[in-house]
Amino acid sequence: MKKLLVLLFLLQTSLSKAQILTGISARYNDAFVDWDIYTDNDDEQGSLTMTWQKPDDWTQWTYRIGDKSGAIKTKWIRDLSLWEVRGDNKIIAIQMIWANDPRSWRVTDNTVSLDIKSRLGMDFQEWNVDEGKRGKLTIFMNKYNDPRDWNIEDELDESIPLPMKMAILFIVIFNSVPKN
Repeated sequence: MKKLLVLLFLLQTSLSKAQILTGISARYNDAFVDWDIYTDNDDEQGSLTMTWQKPDDWTQWTYRIGDKSGAIKTKWIRDLSLWEVRGDNKIIAIQMIWANDPRSWRVTDNTVSLDIKSRLGMDFQEWNVDEGKRGKLTIFMNKYNDPRDWNIEDELDESIPLPMKMAILFIVIFNSVPKN
C-alpha cells in the first residue's frame, strides 16, 4: 500500500510540473495580433491571438499552450487598466497599480499577488517580477527597440499557475507594442 501511495505521489508530481515560459515572438513582422509562445518543452509550444483582428479592438485575446487554453479580456469596455484572464478554472485579475501609469501592474487570483514592473520606467523593453519566495520572472526584448521577439527568464515557483504567467506575459506585450 505504501509503495502504491508513493508511486501515485510521484506520478502526480511529474504530471503537475509547472509550465516554464522561454520566449514569445510575433508571428508576422508587420502586425502584433498573433504570437508564438515558447516553453522549455518543445511539445508544448503555444499561441496568443487577438480575438477580433480589427486595428482598433485590442480588448479580447485567447491563448493556448499544449492542451491548456484561456481567454484574456478587459473587465470593462473602454477601460484598459483592468483585465481578466480565465483558464484552468481560474480567474486572474490584471490591474494597474497606480491610475494612468502603465509601468506597474498587479496580477492576482485573490490568494497570490505578483507585481510586474517596467525596469526602466516608460522604456518598456524589460519587465520584472521579483517576489522573493515565489521567485523571479524577467521578460525582455531580444533586440533593442524591436518588440517582435522577447526572451523570458521564468524562475517562478511551480505553484504559480499558467493563467497567472499568461496574465503577466500578456500585459507586457500589450503595453510594449505599437497599436497601429
